[in-house]
Amino acid sequence: MMRTFFYLLVFFFILSRCEAQNTIPIRFPEEPVRNTQIGIMEKNGIRYGSLNDIVRAFKFHTRQNPEALKVDIQTPSYTVRITANNPFAIIIDAKENASIVQMSGFSLFTADAFFVPLDQFIPILKTVLEQEITFDPTGIVVGRGRIASPFDITGVSFEEKSNGYLIRLRCNKKIPDYESWSKQIGDNTWLYVTLANVRADVESIKRSALTDFVKQILVFQSPTAVQLTFKLKGEISGTEPLTADNSNDILLAVHTPTVEQIAERKSHDYQQTLQKERDKWKLDVVVIDAGHGGNDPGTIGVANVKEKDITLAIALKLGRLIEKNLPKVKVVYTRKTDTFIELYRRGQIANESGGKLFISIHCNAMPHKPNPMNGFEIYLLRPGKTENALRIAERENAVIKLEEGYEKRYQQLTEENFILLTMAQSAYVKYSEQFANTLQREMTQHLDVSNNGVKQAGFYVLVGASMPNVLVETGYLSNKHDEKILSSEKGQQRISEAIFGGIKRYKQEYEKSLNEGKDFGLNSGE
Repeated sequence: MMRTFFYLLVFFFILSRCEAQNTIPIRFPEEPVRNTQIGIMEKNGIRYGSLNDIVRAFKFHTRQNPEALKVDIQTPSYTVRITANNPFAIIIDAKENASIVQMSGFSLFTADAFFVPLDQFIPILKTVLEQEITFDPTGIVVGRGRIASPFDITGVSFEEKSNGYLIRLRCNKKIPDYESWSKQIGDNTWLYVTLANVRADVESIKRSALTDFVKQILVFQSPTAVQLTFKLKGEISGTEPLTADNSNDILLAVHTPTVEQIAERKSHDYQQTLQKERDKWKLDVVVIDAGHGGNDPGTIGVANVKEKDITLAIALKLGRLIEKNLPKVKVVYTRKTDTFIELYRRGQIANESGGKLFISIHCNAMPHKPNPMNGFEIYLLRPGKTENALRIAERENAVIKLEEGYEKRYQQLTEENFILLTMAQSAYVKYSEQFANTLQREMTQHLDVSNNGVKQAGFYVLVGASMPNVLVETGYLSNKHDEKILSSEKGQQRISEAIFGGIKRYKQEYEKSLNEGKDFGLNSGE
C-alpha cells in the first residue's frame, strides 16, 4: 500500500513539472510527401521537441552511446552531438573542427527518447543544413530550397588610399559582432579580424588578388566564427572601421604612417622614447579569470564542492588584495558573479582592457574520487606532451571536455592550428615562464600543499590573451585534504595571498629590468 502511494506521488510530481506530450507538424513545402509530426512537451516554460522524431523527419544517421546518454546526429556536412542533462550542443565539421553552442535549456532523455529545446535547436539545424527553417507555436517549416548563397562573407578586396589602404569584406548580411587587432612582427604587420556567427567563402577569399601591401591572407573557419589574418608590408599606425554606404560590407581603414610622422618619430629624444616604452609596458593591469561559471560548474569535489564557486571566491579575494596593496594596478575580472563566459570572450576581455598579466584560476581533479593525487600546478600555453596534460586540457577546454576520442582531435588541433593561433602572443612566452616560476616559489613557500611544478598544455582560454599568461590549478577537488582547504575561507585566503605574492614579486623584478633599460622584446616578436 505504501509503495503504491509512493509511486502515485512520483507520478503526480512529474505531471506537475512537465505538461502532457503533444505533437506539432513539420512541413516540407517542396516535398509534401515528407510532411509529418514530431512529439513535443513543455518543461519550465521551454518547448522541447522529440529528437528521435526530428531525426526520422530529416532521415539523419545517428550514433548513440546509451551509457553516456549521448547521440551523434550526422548530416551531410556536420555532426551534431547532444548529451542528456546538458545545455551544450557540439558542432563538428568535416575537418574535425568543433565548436560549442549553449542552448536555453538542458537536453532531456525520457521514455527512451531524447528531447531538445526547439527555439535553440532549430537554428543549429538551419546552420548545418544550410536551409531556411522556421519554428513557431504552429509548427516547423523547412523552406523552399537552399539559401541563395550559403556564405555571409563572399570575398575581400583592397583599395589604396592617400594615408593607407581600405580593406572591404563583401557581406551578404549585416554583421554586428566583429573585432580587429594587429601585431607587428619583424618588417611586417599581422592584422587579425574575427567575426562571430558567420560563414566565409574560404576559397574565394584565398583567391583574392594580393597587392604590394597585402602579402598574404589566411582564413580559419569554424562552425560559429571565422578569423581572417592579413600579412601587411611594413608597419601601420592603426585601423578604423567605417560604414559602407548602401551595403552590408565591412570596411576597415588601415592607416600607414606618413613620411613626416616617421621623420618626427625618429627625431624624438632617445630618453623620452625609452621612458615612454617603459611606462607602456609597466605592469598596471592584471586580468583575473575565474574558471567556469553559470551552467558550467567545472569539476565536482568529493563533498560535491563545485569548481566554479572556488575559483570565483579566490579570484575576488585576490582582486581585493591587489586593489589594497598595489593601488596603481587596475584589476579586471572576466567574471565577478556566477555567470557563464565563453572561452574566446575571456581573452577578448583581457585584450580590450589592456591587460599586462592574465591569470586563469582553476581546480584540478582525477577521474576517480577520492584520490590521493594532490597539490597545485601551473600551466603555460603550449601543446601538452604528457597524458596528464592532455587530460587536464581535455577537462578545461569546454569543447574537448564533452567529446569522445579527444586525443585524436586535440592532436590535430595542436598540429594544424596551434602555431598560427598563438602567433599573436609569441613575444610573451618567456615572461609567462618567468611569472610561472616566481608564482611557483611563492605558492610553495606559503601553502601547505604539494608543488607539482610548472607544466604545459593547450588551454583555449589562454590562446586569445596577448600578454604574459598562466593557468593555475590550485588543488585537487578529488582529494579530501585539498578540497577541505579549497572550500574554506581560510584556505581560499591563503591561496589568494600566495598568488598575490607571486604577482608582487614578479612586478618588482619585471619593472626593475625595465628601469635598467633591459630589452624585454615585447615589440620584437621574439
